Amino acid sequence: MWMKPAQRRPFREFVEDDLDYLYVVVPKDDGSDTELVTARQMSDRQFREWIVAKAELHHIQILPTFGRLGIETRLALVNRLIRNGVQIYLAPREHDA
Repeated sequence: MWMKPAQRRPFREFVEDDLDYLYVVVPKDDGSDTELVTARQMSDRQFREWIVAKAELHHIQILPTFGRLGIETRLALVNRLIRNGVQIYLAPREHDA
């Protein structure tokens, strides 16, 4: 019996508070090692390199501007990935446990 393929449940777009629960391991700015930081805590360079690499991995073109990447810009770039089907997971919150 033929069954139609399961529909992938769309992920909700992130809101500003979600950036505090999106953890990523990135190279330190001084290049000495790596560190685990949130999307809000990342330096502009760290965020730019991470978002471009994540987009390239999923064949999505993202070209963030140079200079300061404010919270609204970071949120818009992450949501662009989500709208294009990239699954981005957040760390659990205390009320989720």
